[in-house]
Amino acid sequence: MTKHLWEYEHPYHCEHGNFYSRGLATGYESWAEFTQPVEYDRSGPKLTQTGTLLHSGDPDLNCLFRWDWRAIHLEYPEDYPDGAEQHYLDLFFMMQGKPYNQSVRIKVTPEDEPAIREWLAGRAETMRAMWQPFL
Repeated sequence: MTKHLWEYEHPYHCEHGNFYSRGLATGYESWAEFTQPVEYDRSGPKLTQTGTLLHSGDPDLNCLFRWDWRAIHLEYPEDYPDGAEQHYLDLFFMMQGKPYNQSVRIKVTPEDEPAIREWLAGRAETMRAMWQPFL
């Protein structure tokens, strides 16, 4: 049986944000919010965007190099005595067109796992293509 994504522990860790620039760590309240299609509103004085290209954009330009699913209630059970669950998906991207990194933290649920697994598998293909000579 395949392990749940929150059962994998990656070596070391990756810090959120970007050492050289502020504002490159984003949070989303749900997987549904993160996957919202990009739309632009030009009706006001400023152009506003909803959605993110980190989910639906070109995986070569928005290259996902690391993911961590954290089940905080399992890491710190003493903080969740009522049995509540708290899951986060941390994603780390390298924006290859501008060379900078960006991180995302998404509140997720175990029910989101199949959709997340499918999306991560697509991003893994991008990494596999880059490292093909060594695999």
